[in-house]
Amino acid sequence: MDVPWTSIFIRFVLLLFVLEFTSTFKQTGTCYFPERWEGSWFQSGVRQSILIEGPRLSSKGRCVGSEGDKFLLLDDKKACYRCVVIHEKHLNVLQYKETYCHSRELLPSLCGLITGDALLYSMFRENAVPIPCPFKGPFTFTYNRGHGECRYPVSSIDTCIEDSKLLLSYQACPDVHGSESAIEELQCLALWKEGSSRYLVGKIYHSHVTSNEDRYRCFVYEKASPSSETADPVEYRVAQSGDATCNGLFSAIEGSRTMTLKRAPPLNRCRFPYWIAGSNRWHSLDYSSTYSFHHKNSTLRITNSTGIDMKIVCVQMKQSSRDESAVVLVTHFTMGCQNGYVCMAFYRRDANVMEMQMGTQTNRREDACNSNFFDKNSIPFVTLVMPSIDAQRCPFAGKFDITNLVQNKRETAAGKAEEIGSGSFYLRKPGRSAPFRRVKRLDEDLDCDGFGEFVVGCSNYYTMEFTTDCSAPDLVTSYSCHGQWEENGTSFLITSPEDHATYGSRKFCFIYKRVVAGVMFSTSAENCNRLVHPGVTGELVFNISSKGKCFDTDASARAHPINAWLIAFILFSSLLSAAAATR
Repeated sequence: MDVPWTSIFIRFVLLLFVLEFTSTFKQTGTCYFPERWEGSWFQSGVRQSILIEGPRLSSKGRCVGSEGDKFLLLDDKKACYRCVVIHEKHLNVLQYKETYCHSRELLPSLCGLITGDALLYSMFRENAVPIPCPFKGPFTFTYNRGHGECRYPVSSIDTCIEDSKLLLSYQACPDVHGSESAIEELQCLALWKEGSSRYLVGKIYHSHVTSNEDRYRCFVYEKASPSSETADPVEYRVAQSGDATCNGLFSAIEGSRTMTLKRAPPLNRCRFPYWIAGSNRWHSLDYSSTYSFHHKNSTLRITNSTGIDMKIVCVQMKQSSRDESAVVLVTHFTMGCQNGYVCMAFYRRDANVMEMQMGTQTNRREDACNSNFFDKNSIPFVTLVMPSIDAQRCPFAGKFDITNLVQNKRETAAGKAEEIGSGSFYLRKPGRSAPFRRVKRLDEDLDCDGFGEFVVGCSNYYTMEFTTDCSAPDLVTSYSCHGQWEENGTSFLITSPEDHATYGSRKFCFIYKRVVAGVMFSTSAENCNRLVHPGVTGELVFNISSKGKCFDTDASARAHPINAWLIAFILFSSLLSAAAATR
């Protein structure tokens, strides 16, 4: 039977193409993989990481020719060739099919040996940059691992602070074999669409995960049609692979584990006190933490200088004074992938100053403000100020002698709270106060033969000054007064160094108590610490006694001055070093 000329012509053209393809290999001798593929990759069943670098694909060989997604690799050790067809599904996912390693004689037809049903391998980028997950909680869900649907108790999905993570809380159903209680954290790494199916690759973290074989998983998901189920609408259907591949995963209703996601009922929301909204942003005294209020004053976001975030939603008002200057709230928090309920109290201390107390976490909303989780008498206060805070009149005016000036060093912050959980510095339980270590009195070996002067409200109504006419008579260390309040006979005064009393400058808390002989002072750099006893403990301790009003100039009433540079150095260094030690 004669072969049609058209068939002969087609075969001839194909032969020319193959010859040209192979001759290109001979001429170039090398080719390079796309630069964006470079790095280390994980593949299930392969012990070591697969490295793509320049022309090399780890142990598979060196690229000697390419066309489109086809790459011809030379295995230098075995002196043989293989064809690898690589498809980029996502920047973090490569899938490929390959031939066995063959001799040079099969080069013209090597890539033709890859059939449609050849085994598909998946490679997942190690140390990949995460991506936002395709669905955001909260959800409730049921799941099936092949032994029946686990419907009750219902499982849940919560969105983490990072939108690239989800927290899956599986519940065990007593009537379903293979169901178990577990908490898994899913980090989303790649998304792509293939036909009508949408794929997700992620890493799963839980207590039993020990290797990447257990960590990487592939998912197929679909968004349910809103009109199909209206009584209790399903939002997503999800199927999960049973290993670190995407093999055998073709639809959202077939997989090693299938899940049906429904939108969880929203949290009931309350609002934070109206006066907090006067500034949607507050700061700790040392500016290490920022408290931002959002979404109609119902959401709070706390950001630490280390980058740790905490999101808090107001859920229920538990107690409130008539003017809302003091409130106790039940709130829902999310920090990383940790979430639950916590009781919080807010106190308006002055127009630009407030304090906050936060209890310990609980999974039950009704327990949050119980005494086991929230005890006002033992929880430390966090002092917060607005970013732009006006100076106010200082509490008393006049000139005062300084006595018993003492700098206290401490190994840890007094009353610093113990941290609950790894990396959690917001959710705290009260700790025992660390003892202060008393150092020598600073007036024992001064060059000057006396104490300095403390002047309040004389230059203007808003400043406190340490002055001297010793070796540096013109040196004045001044503090601006910003806000004050009194509590059980002890007063608290928020100040800032006058040279730095600008937007965003750190503040200090002066804690004082009036006595017959004068006023006993202590300072605190991080918060207005209730464990500090004025004139006894604190970062800087000193007492003052009146020597006259601002307009008195009688030199005989003037006490022996202290060396001003030493006062300035002690005051600044003690407060700043104490603040650094507590971070």
